[in-house]
Parts: sequence; structure tokens; C-alpha cells
Amino acid sequence: MDERKKVFCVLSGVTVFLWGMFALTGCGGQKPYVQEFSQKTTHEPQGIAVLPFADRSGYDQGAKIVYRLVLVELVKQCNWRVALEGDVLKLYRQMRLKPWEVPDVEQLRIIAVRLGVDTLIVGEVLEMDEKVTSSGVSPVLSIQVRVYDGKSGLLQWSSLYRREGGDYQKMMHFGMVNTVSELGKKMMQEILGVWKEKGLLSCVDS
Repeated sequence: MDERKKVFCVLSGVTVFLWGMFALTGCGGQKPYVQEFSQKTTHEPQGIAVLPFADRSGYDQGAKIVYRLVLVELVKQCNWRVALEGDVLKLYRQMRLKPWEVPDVEQLRIIAVRLGVDTLIVGEVLEMDEKVTSSGVSPVLSIQVRVYDGKSGLLQWSSLYRREGGDYQKMMHFGMVNTVSELGKKMMQEILGVWKEKGLLSCVDS
């Protein structure tokens, strides 16, 4: 089995494991599920690169929507230096990687060096939909976000999260989220919030 097949098998196993734990803790859990895989490295942060997200949902432009939400929220929530989308895509072309491909360990290390970052974020859109109901549009979004150490190329932690627009409804229709973009924004804020609570993501001082 070559390196890429091994990586794919490991990631598939990670996804299945997370879905199992997610089901046990309740499908509509109030907080994103986080699984840690290796000890967090202790060094001064240099920056983050968000790599293209894969789309398993079939929703038009779903991966790109979530990808850009992640970029924006990383800067807003933690003031991180985030690699530009254009630089990431240019490097993917140079390395002959397809946007939906998950780089192997060595490729992740190369990407980190070339972009001058020490943390890499990879993700998948597992479910995305905007269901029309009698009370309006109800968006649904399920994502998995994985964080890798750029120096070693190893997986550090992974989050799995699923929410629906109605989860944010307070009373009547107040607070209800009506678009996948708005839902994704709230979910990423909550995911980053949990990472900060657990000490996994250190924010940069302004």
C-alpha cells in the first residue's frame, strides 16, 4: 500500500471513529466534538495555512464556501497570519495536487515550509443543504476540520460538527439561521471557541 492510500485509510478511519463518538454524544450536540491525536508542539506560532476543503455533500460550491469562512474567522477570532488563498492554490498547482486531494505527510511538510507556516488546516464538507419547509428555509451543515503540525506533518486534532439553522432559534423565528453561509460562520466561531478553551489554538496578541 503506497503512502497516499495509507493516509486515505487513516483519514477514513478517523472520520468513522468521530462519527461514532458524535452519535454517542448526541447528533445535535451543543459543542463541536474534538479528538486529540498527538501532543501539541510548543513553539511560537508562525502562521496558519488553510488547505482546500473536500466536498462530500454535492452542494454547489460547498467546499469553497466553508473554506473561505474558515479563513475569515481565523483572522477575526485569533488575529492569526493566514496564508493567502491564491498562494495556497498556486502551490497546489506546482505540486500537481488536485484541490480535493489530501496531501500526504511529506507533502504537508513541504507545503508548510513553502508557505512559511507551522500549522495546516484541512477539512471536509460532509453535508450541506438548504431545506425548504413550511416555516421557511432550514440550512443543514456538517463539517470535519483537521489540524496538522507543519513541521512533522502529523495530525494533532480533529473536530466534527453538525448543526441546523433551527438549532439557533430562540423563540418564534427569532435567532433562526436561514442560509448555509450564516450557519457555517456560527459553526466556525464555535469550533474555534472550543479549540481556544482547550488550549489547542493560541491566539496572537494584537
